[in-house]
Amino acid sequence: MAETDLHGAGVVAERLRRSIAGETFAVNKGAKRIEVTISIGLTTLERKGEAVADVLKRADTALYRAKHDGRNRVVVSAAA
Repeated sequence: MAETDLHGAGVVAERLRRSIAGETFAVNKGAKRIEVTISIGLTTLERKGEAVADVLKRADTALYRAKHDGRNRVVVSAAA
């Protein structure tokens, strides 16, 4: 999200997480509804020239921490 700091992105991610967790989704042509949650790992590009692989690794680490800590959550990882 261009021109968005980590805090602002976290607010958006949390809003998205709550929105998804608050709905049920139809499966089998609506015959059944299921609850769905998401886990989000969030980071930001802080330094010009930072390798994309490093940014993705930070986000991936945050995502796995969210899943490990119980799922259905947003974990923010600031640049090192």
